[in-house]
Amino acid sequence: MSQVQTYSAQAIDYIKQCLLDGTLAPGDPIRETEIAEYLGISRGPVREALQTLLQQGLVTGLPQKAKHIRHLTAQEIEDSYCLGGTLEGACIVQSIDKWDDAALAEVKAILDEMAEQSRNATGLSSMSAVDEAFHNALLSRCSNRLMVRTARNSCAHISKFLYYKSWDTLFSPQEFYERHELIYEALCSRDLQRIERVLREHYAESGRRLGLQCGQC
Repeated sequence: MSQVQTYSAQAIDYIKQCLLDGTLAPGDPIRETEIAEYLGISRGPVREALQTLLQQGLVTGLPQKAKHIRHLTAQEIEDSYCLGGTLEGACIVQSIDKWDDAALAEVKAILDEMAEQSRNATGLSSMSAVDEAFHNALLSRCSNRLMVRTARNSCAHISKFLYYKSWDTLFSPQEFYERHELIYEALCSRDLQRIERVLREHYAESGRRLGLQCGQC
């Protein structure tokens, strides 16, 4: 990794952390100069970082124009989650022949860890990593990497960064675990229609709840 790429990654991490701690919120302008000065780097890597965040859906703005943290309406949040659930289900269906007992056991191990964490968690933030591991495992067998990237980017960054505070309390930890257990059970059934339906419903409910909380912020 070049030095410019390293500085760009540093700027990306900084902006994401600002979203997590509330320093930046949806709709806020992003001031390149202030970020560059704070990090002690030039503006070039910051611009590169913003282009990456633009592709990830966290930032909006036209070329050569000011950039802002992305703000979504309730409908846009619901639509993004609908797309995510539809694509994740399609990814699993596309790779169903690769879901042998070993692959299922990998997901079950992650689900068991989620169950363990849910017993002591007070919010979803502490379960973020195991949630990401679960969904990454579901997508790992799909050979269509474009579909995988689109599935993950459609809503993962919305919940984990743009509206992190709301996502943290979207479900109780126990409810969160049970929702993922339904996905695992559908996967074990190898019933393609059931898998797609459960994934759509899983994401649709998340989108509805998050949209109600954040759409009018």
